[in-house]
Amino acid sequence: MSSLTQIHVADAVQALSRARLKNYRTFFGAVDDRAAYGLYCWNDAISASLSRALAFTEIALRNQFHAALSARYGEGAASSRDWYAHLCLNPKSTSLIQKITHERRRVSGAYEQIPRSPAPSPDDVVSKLSFGFWPHVLDISFDNDNCPLDWPAMLMEIVPGHRHSSLAFWSRPRNRDNLFARIDFCKDLRNRIAHLEPVWKAGPLMTEGRARVERKIRVEHSAPANPAEALARLQIAYERVLELLKWLSPSLGEVYMASEAHHCFESLNRIAALNAYKRHGGHRRIAALNLNAYHSLRRLKKELRGIGRHHGAAEVRNGGRPLARWIPVL
Repeated sequence: MSSLTQIHVADAVQALSRARLKNYRTFFGAVDDRAAYGLYCWNDAISASLSRALAFTEIALRNQFHAALSARYGEGAASSRDWYAHLCLNPKSTSLIQKITHERRRVSGAYEQIPRSPAPSPDDVVSKLSFGFWPHVLDISFDNDNCPLDWPAMLMEIVPGHRHSSLAFWSRPRNRDNLFARIDFCKDLRNRIAHLEPVWKAGPLMTEGRARVERKIRVEHSAPANPAEALARLQIAYERVLELLKWLSPSLGEVYMASEAHHCFESLNRIAALNAYKRHGGHRRIAALNLNAYHSLRRLKKELRGIGRHHGAAEVRNGGRPLARWIPVL
């Protein structure tokens, strides 16, 4: 059995830095180190559940783009071609591709980009491209033969689960801009988590779209000013991620909704979860629970409820043999 002492908390806060935890004190009203550290652990837990949804979405996104573009451009297997070598990419996108397909070598006193040998497969190239590469694929207008890309037809394949998906719908640049904005939003959220930023801390939420001469982007929601608003903003962000996932693959979206990560997010994105982490410092005391000691299910349930109320967990044993670890969601 482990315990969390004030010395442990003080050392943890020192390691993380008080400056890093200052926002948790001021925004959530944490009155001491234990509460601030607990809220930091809550942010870590909810970020982890969000990152699972983002990971599924990122993989589905690149696979959908890869399949639709491979069906029309490039050389190789029908389902995996080097389409990126046959389209007019912008300079930044070209550079991202060449970091994977080429290596920098000194030739005759000057550095040049030399194709790698053997060349990486299209699947390898696509798997190494960052999330930020994909929204800008929508900006590609022509292939290397100066023929326009048929985005309406391709987007019907890329996001088959979109409720308005049709050739007419995707023919409108405004609708493609909205899709760009959604992908870009998910990319920014993913990067925020990857860079260990507080996921609950957000600025104004803008309407989805891209600023154009004929279109202004306005503020849809102001920056969260209290814990309830921060949780509401997290819910909006999560729903945007899930909606994009379901657009890309309705089946994968449904499977994800049944996952542990989804249920974990729903449990954590509540005031009750914030208060539990604040109260218990993000720490669980592990209790040994021997099934042989309980002669009725009622007594076992009572014991588990007591452990849960104290933010604990249990190592379930049968005799001396460990069977499982029981961890309440809060």
